[in-house]
Amino acid sequence: MQNHTTTQIRNYLMLVFVFAWSIEGLIILGELSGILTGTVGIVLTFLLIAFGAGFSPVYASALLWVRQKRFTNFTSFIKIILETPNFKKTVWVTPFFFLGLFLINLANETFLGNPPTYFLLLFPLMILGGGLEEVGWRGYLQPLLEKKFSFALTSFIIGVVWGLWHLPLWFVQSANQSDMNFLSFFVYCISFSFIIGLLYKITRSTIACVLLHAWGNTLQGMFTRNYLTQPLDFKVSIIWSCVILCTLAISFLLKLQNTKQPIRSQ
Repeated sequence: MQNHTTTQIRNYLMLVFVFAWSIEGLIILGELSGILTGTVGIVLTFLLIAFGAGFSPVYASALLWVRQKRFTNFTSFIKIILETPNFKKTVWVTPFFFLGLFLINLANETFLGNPPTYFLLLFPLMILGGGLEEVGWRGYLQPLLEKKFSFALTSFIIGVVWGLWHLPLWFVQSANQSDMNFLSFFVYCISFSFIIGLLYKITRSTIACVLLHAWGNTLQGMFTRNYLTQPLDFKVSIIWSCVILCTLAISFLLKLQNTKQPIRSQ
């Protein structure tokens, strides 16, 4: 069983990196050679990143699920993504995670003052532009890693993988990451991985994680992004450390609750 789980993890990571890095490598070559230039080049680059490299977690998990015969058509694939074992708990818990992310940004960044309609338009776009990555990171990878590792190590591994998976984008001239500090972004990925990982641990809902990821990306359009664009400083380090410690504390309390055995009357 352990060997099978390790093989599934290895296959997923291999596919997700090959898909993403191959596409991004072609984009980098296209920019260096002058092929991907001008308005057409920028649009094509956006499409390749958004629906090519950015969807690689979806493509990788879908291919492996087909191989495992978990779904046979598009409808059953969507059902996997939407599956929410405890709907009421998910609806009750998820808004607290949304609020938490908002407060983290409020504590560290400046509100840009964009109108509410801007966010109503941005949030659905961010489901496509980032949120659906969670089909792979949380829907496929996290359950496998949890069979081998603790919540803390699982979240850390996904965060590291997630951060490294983005690495080629720093060499794409028109990419969103081109003005970001990689170390700051890397720490953000690890910290955010603990947050999304905890939501999945509580709800086992992939779609809830998709929405939370999209909300995190939406907040980057609501507030300044100094925690991503500037070198990592003491204040941001403390905030992310507190976030990780809070998720670990909640995870520990959940573990204690789950291990409690009911007292049986004699």
